[in-house]
Amino acid sequence: MYFCTKKPKEVLYEMSLIGSIRGKTMKKNHLGKKLICVILITVFLSGVGQAAVTSNGTRPLSRSVDWTIMVYLVGDNNLSAAQGQVLQNIRQVGSSNQVAIALLIDQNTASDTKLYYLNGTTLVQQTWPAESSMDDPATIVQYVTKVKSEVPADHYALFISSNKGCGWQGVCWDEHGRGQMITMPELLDALNQITSDGTNKLDILGIETCMTGNMEVAYQLNACVRFFVAYPECGMLYDWPYVPAFTDLKNDPSMTPSEFCIDMVGHFVPHDYTQDRMKTTMAATNLSYLPSLGTSIDELAVYFLDHLDEYKTQITTALESARVYARLWYIDYYIDFYDFLDLCTISDSEFSNIRNTIQATMDTAVIANTHLPDDPAHGLSIYFPRRAGDYNDSLRYEILPSPYEATNFAISTQWDEFLREYLGIVNNSAPEKPSITGPAKGKPGVSYEYTLTAIDPEDQLVSYFIDWGDGTSAGWLGPYDSGTPVIVNHTWDVKQTFTVKAKAKDVMGAESEWATLAVKIPFLLGKSRIWLVGSITSLDKSASIGFRFLPLKVLEISAIVGQDRTTQILTETYGEYPCCGFLPYSDFRGIVTQRFLFGVWVIPA
Repeated sequence: MYFCTKKPKEVLYEMSLIGSIRGKTMKKNHLGKKLICVILITVFLSGVGQAAVTSNGTRPLSRSVDWTIMVYLVGDNNLSAAQGQVLQNIRQVGSSNQVAIALLIDQNTASDTKLYYLNGTTLVQQTWPAESSMDDPATIVQYVTKVKSEVPADHYALFISSNKGCGWQGVCWDEHGRGQMITMPELLDALNQITSDGTNKLDILGIETCMTGNMEVAYQLNACVRFFVAYPECGMLYDWPYVPAFTDLKNDPSMTPSEFCIDMVGHFVPHDYTQDRMKTTMAATNLSYLPSLGTSIDELAVYFLDHLDEYKTQITTALESARVYARLWYIDYYIDFYDFLDLCTISDSEFSNIRNTIQATMDTAVIANTHLPDDPAHGLSIYFPRRAGDYNDSLRYEILPSPYEATNFAISTQWDEFLREYLGIVNNSAPEKPSITGPAKGKPGVSYEYTLTAIDPEDQLVSYFIDWGDGTSAGWLGPYDSGTPVIVNHTWDVKQTFTVKAKAKDVMGAESEWATLAVKIPFLLGKSRIWLVGSITSLDKSASIGFRFLPLKVLEISAIVGQDRTTQILTETYGEYPCCGFLPYSDFRGIVTQRFLFGVWVIPA
């Protein structure tokens, strides 16, 4: 993409200077230099045409570029500083005459939404509202429509980056937005507006957030998008290979959309994060195969429904052994679909034919798939809950914004009907989320009493599972009559705040959502201290709260009352510090600048 490198005022000044030549007497050699300037500026402006930067932003190009890349950085959350770093990383790659890059970023302070077009490695700010709700599908429509009209191209790619991904349940988390992620029906409606109901499909849609490499998400997009890039698993900070992939495209703008997707996934580096119970993976899918894939999965669902009594054991055994995604979030209802089919030991030719058709279609549809050698990840997960309580279980909200049945995949196939039949919830509802009452504060070594109550819609007997938050649980207690209070006791020996979790289950196996209660067992008297010294970047200040930053290389010595002292080096791979919050100004004693800090964080008892 080609922009004028001079500011508007500089161009106007030079033009006025040139215009004054006619009214002045100059020496011959001086006049010659000015005439040469006139010619050079005329040629320069002619080459730039309508792409020249004005005070109101960039005017539409007089010609299309090969590629327009649109990056949608949702940072009004705990990725605020990290998204700022992603923007700077992409800026360093830069645009070219053939590859244009637009970036919309919203961070977690008021009126900080910015739209930039890259002119080489220079960020050129464009006209845009001061604050946008990035969790509103209308914002995506406004952004993409504006960029496409101002920067026409042969190919368009949109990359959405956010945290708190939850597969088919939604994308884009904005802590100061409308209060709800973009649901699958909303995402499809936005894409229909952008692409004129699929007439002008986006070449590539990449979604950089957890669990969106999912069959249901891919099916939702297929009418409006050609190629889809995503994580079936969760991703870690800076895992998405923007810089090497954009650099390759800039060096070879003749890449086709499929070649660009394959190149991007090829740069992904998978990791085994054992402590987080996940192995990262990334894949690209040709969405033109999703309609036929959906047809085959519908046939599989019908087959399972017709033979459930005969083959439920084989289905359950395969489900329990299949590759599970997102254990980081203590869920197990996203499984690798291809791996599940491999593990199904159903000896029936009809099933074998359906399975072979599905796997052959997936082999063709998934054009790139990067994972660890021992990871049976095949590019797309599918929703397959094991317990009735996990069906339409909300991962990010008290109430699920949009049910599974509202996805196009559930509408077009009988997979949801099979799930309900398999889970035994066709005519059965899970108990309500139980209530937990009891002390919210106590002392170590003292037994405290808590009361659990849950009501089952069908008035069935109810059992309770209690996780005390300290690594112990009461297991399943009961069953008891619906609505009957159940009293339990527990003692905590460690001084900290614990999250007690409880859920209810009816005799059909349908489980409720988790209920939680925070119980604080205070620290010993005294103050905890964390010493910090080192270099930082992306300092994020809030006048009313405090500050946080992205560690570049910071030494942390932690002396928490009641715990062993620890020493570690913090780097940018750890994300914002402190994670998900601010270090209060009143609790910090020391010096902090944009690049350096030295001091102690005194944590009140």
